[in-house]
Amino acid sequence: MILSKGPRAMVTLLLVTIGLGLNLRASILLGPHLHERFGVTPDRYVVLIALPVLVAALVRLPVGVLTDRYGVRVMFPAISLVAAASAAGLGLAGSLPLAVVAGTAAGTASSAFVVGAALVARMSPYGRRGRDLGVFGLGVALAVILSAVSWLVDRDGRLTALVLAGLLVTFAGLVATLIREPAGVDRTSSPLRECAALTRLASTSSVTLLYVLALSGMLSISVFLPVYLATALHIGWTPALAITGAVVTLAAAARLVGGWRADRHPTARRLVIWYGIAAVLCLVVAPAPPSWLAVTAITGIAVCDGLAGGALLALIGKAARPYSVGAVMGATGAAGALGALVPPLLFAGLQGLTHSYAPGWVVVAAALLVAARYVQTRDLRVGLGLAVGFRPALSPTATTVAVLGEADTRVGAAAVVAGLAELATSDELVVVYGVDDLGMLGLSAAGLAAGLRARLPRYRVVAVPVDEHPDRLGRDALVLGEYVDAGALTIAVTRTASQHHVAADLSIYLQADRILAVGYDPAEGADLRPA
Repeated sequence: MILSKGPRAMVTLLLVTIGLGLNLRASILLGPHLHERFGVTPDRYVVLIALPVLVAALVRLPVGVLTDRYGVRVMFPAISLVAAASAAGLGLAGSLPLAVVAGTAAGTASSAFVVGAALVARMSPYGRRGRDLGVFGLGVALAVILSAVSWLVDRDGRLTALVLAGLLVTFAGLVATLIREPAGVDRTSSPLRECAALTRLASTSSVTLLYVLALSGMLSISVFLPVYLATALHIGWTPALAITGAVVTLAAAARLVGGWRADRHPTARRLVIWYGIAAVLCLVVAPAPPSWLAVTAITGIAVCDGLAGGALLALIGKAARPYSVGAVMGATGAAGALGALVPPLLFAGLQGLTHSYAPGWVVVAAALLVAARYVQTRDLRVGLGLAVGFRPALSPTATTVAVLGEADTRVGAAAVVAGLAELATSDELVVVYGVDDLGMLGLSAAGLAAGLRARLPRYRVVAVPVDEHPDRLGRDALVLGEYVDAGALTIAVTRTASQHHVAADLSIYLQADRILAVGYDPAEGADLRPA
């Protein structure tokens, strides 16, 4: 952790938020040049403006991995200097091809989101991580404001590009001077190998599709919405850009609210509500209603997307470990950037076939409903995030009995499971789980076992009912001991009322080195303390 409280933490958060705004402004700098300087038509505009987004998708994962390896103090200035060079090149370019090349390279600047989010996740306490990531996300709104101001004073964008390049160089110097290196920067693994491993993990995890849906919306709206407003609703190009900026700003504010709510109610289930509302609003837009209703519905969709994105970003920030948070943010950010290309291509393709945008809106509504259903049935898996391997500190192996009640999984199930899983990578672990059959609101024993298997795919996880009577408990302890000797992560299931004395007796039978009580604190996350 770098800073957890105090004025310096606030200054750091403000600095990286401003840096995000400057870098994102550079990443979308190509758009005004295409329209104002070169008079590109809306159809060609969609294709060309998608090129920086494609670059963003390609570089975010490597940038995240390198952030874990070399630290924020190196990577944030490096990204900002690349963005400065691209912005200056775009301002000086005298032809459309050169402008497109420079503007495409500027897509690298959007990876500042990965670097900054990794820093915020490391420096913020667990209970404020969602809020702080939401504040950092307001850099999107800052980029929109900068775009509006620059458009008013410099329509063709040449001067804006050069001034922005200077600001980015200044920001790079400030970051290198003021930001302190986070503890535990990892330089032990190959960056290429780690990128390949995360790519395989992300491509085989169903959670990745949720990241694509939740984290791509804002970027997709900024690419597609101006063209949709101009071609489908016949709104002038300048008002269409102004509406798009306002919608993206509201979505960024909603992302802050979503992250804040995730801190207070850390569960993925609220995504179901927001996705359901967004799906209904998509169906409102599909039949081509009056312009005012369409714009209102699209704004509602963007706000729902911001709420969902903020909540999911908070869950990612809470689940990722400090030594891998850059890589996880990079993988999810890359998924979001790739996902941002899908709606514009989908709408353009279906509109070309059917001469209507309605099928596109129906497909998006169906995707949102599928996502809502997935979250409803797999909320624990969503909360656990990508199952990136743990890196425990080197220490002698201990036999640990961890005692946990079902009540402690009613709110923070994902955090508790992640804490137990990380403990299991360093200790021989037996979890005594107190759970009753009636009135359960938390995880069942099978749910706890499933969560641990999801976090530890190479581990054998077994759940064994045990009797609280001392004589029969001794017999059950022999069975548990065999599982422990075989290297299995073992869950001893008993009644809630007996969990503590069962844990005490089992620690004697198994000659455990320690007993830990496991709980959940909204401010601290999973709480493992000696019992």
